[in-house]
Amino acid sequence: MSAASPGILWRAKRALSKLAFAFSVFVIVSPAILVLLWMLSLSLKNEVDNMAYPPVFVPSPPTLANFAAVFENSNLMRYLVNSLLVTGGATLVAILVGVPAGYGIAKASAHRTAICILIARITPALSYLIPLYMVYHMLGLTGSLLPIFITHLVITIPIFVYVMIGFF
Repeated sequence: MSAASPGILWRAKRALSKLAFAFSVFVIVSPAILVLLWMLSLSLKNEVDNMAYPPVFVPSPPTLANFAAVFENSNLMRYLVNSLLVTGGATLVAILVGVPAGYGIAKASAHRTAICILIARITPALSYLIPLYMVYHMLGLTGSLLPIFITHLVITIPIFVYVMIGFF
């Protein structure tokens, strides 16, 4: 009898390693998928089935009443529009400011400026919140979308400029 060739052993190790990787991905992803399926099941059941003991896993007649209640009894659409206004506006301004700034910094070979932008990004975003809130409160801007818009700009423009430097 001859010993197994190195190619066969290598392929067996590779197949075993792929199998171990697939199993580990399955073990890691399964709880998240189960939680998402549980949330979907809860959203399709009525209140009685949601509070039933033992739990009902599959809704007997699935209902969309919970989704209708969210849209009818809350200001969800207003919140979605506000979010779209703030993020869309901040993205547009970041593009209009970030592209020329990134181009200028890249063409001027201002590596120190790029490092300063990176250092500004290393600073935790939460460290900006209290000073910005105090300024907004003094100016009487709390309760409007403008402070949220400005805060998004403060956070996104340095990232956008730093990314744009690499493109030019």
